[in-house]
Amino acid sequence: MTFDRELLALYRQLLQTTRLADAYAEFVRMFRFLRVRLEQEMPAYTFQGGIVENAMDYSYFQCASPALKGLGLKLAVVFVHRPFRLEVWLSGRNRACQQQWHKRLQAGGTPFELAQDPARQDYILRAPLPNVDLADADRLVQVLRQTLEAMAGTIQ
Repeated sequence: MTFDRELLALYRQLLQTTRLADAYAEFVRMFRFLRVRLEQEMPAYTFQGGIVENAMDYSYFQCASPALKGLGLKLAVVFVHRPFRLEVWLSGRNRACQQQWHKRLQAGGTPFELAQDPARQDYILRAPLPNVDLADADRLVQVLRQTLEAMAGTIQ
């Protein structure tokens, strides 16, 4: 097996000549803070143990109320790295569940973006939050909480 020497050299250069590692550590600190604060402010929801970092494609953490869990659904706060955007997703416990809920929501309408292909996408519904200030923690928690609760309310 071989690896791309140019990309590895670029990564080394970025780590040595920029504050990339510091910037990423600050992102992780911010994202973990969001998870902990939302868990404190939303006691009716169970949050997974930590955040998942997915090779800088996106990072996320999940939560679900007993009602959502009983329906085979969960919510996720997702940070999509390349466009540098926070999103809230509604997902199913598996692809079959996602497809069933997708049909239901498609028929009834929703204020959120519906997945085009729930068999291939990791969400049923999605709410991008493009204009949030990531440095304003209190406002960010408020917007995320409102969006999570609104998305859950679409189901219940």
